[in-house]
Amino acid sequence: RPFFKKYKIQKHKVVTWPLLKESLKLQLKHQIFYIFPIAVAQLLWVPPTVLPAEAPPLIEFCGQILLYLFMFDASYFFFHLAEHKARSLRLLFVYHGIEKTIRFWIELILIRWLYRWCHSVHHEYNSPFAATTQHLHPFELFLVGAFTTTIPWILDTHPLTYWAWFFVAQSVSYEEIKVHTGYDFPFALHRFIPFYGGAPAHDMHHQRPLTSFQPIMNYLDRLFGYYVSYEDLLKMRKEQAEKYGHYDEDDEKGCKKIN
Repeated sequence: RPFFKKYKIQKHKVVTWPLLKESLKLQLKHQIFYIFPIAVAQLLWVPPTVLPAEAPPLIEFCGQILLYLFMFDASYFFFHLAEHKARSLRLLFVYHGIEKTIRFWIELILIRWLYRWCHSVHHEYNSPFAATTQHLHPFELFLVGAFTTTIPWILDTHPLTYWAWFFVAQSVSYEEIKVHTGYDFPFALHRFIPFYGGAPAHDMHHQRPLTSFQPIMNYLDRLFGYYVSYEDLLKMRKEQAEKYGHYDEDDEKGCKKIN
């Protein structure tokens, strides 16, 4: 519709049923073979939670949840960076004379697996839409859940804080759906919260996969030099703008692309 189209970031891209069907098929498989069995296993094997007599102090409650949110954002940033920048790590190993056999296995894990076999699944879509939020390799799906679950283990977290953290994490996952919509609405959070990434940042990441790695905020992208906006691209020379943030063709050779 015209009202929504004016806010669409990639205006020439259209979401069709075949595009949607590809993502829904993958996600249904994940629900049946991974998420449901893990949920059942958790119900059967995780012991009942012992509730302390008192609730945590309010400052501790709010402070820990905020800390966990920033830790999740940072930990996923560095993992996401490793998925995309494995080629640079390979060069680092070569320069430092790592033994050939060791280098072979490092390359196999970092280059062939982390990006080509794992994270490239999410990048089958150059123009994201809401359904592609969970279009992931099962390992990456598991790891996101592991980050969410285990980060509170580093502190003596009260059960109430732990459960509240899961509520916040679930709210963040709903926000991730909005980030993947491909629309830059005037009421979006990135317009009101400093250093919040939002849909423009993640849409840029799908178009230019070597930019904008942070999932929620963007201060780490700015700090490490991976943040770029559409305005920044317009300021570049045409030849530089066309190549900026893209892989070489050989790096993505054989990777599936849906749109």
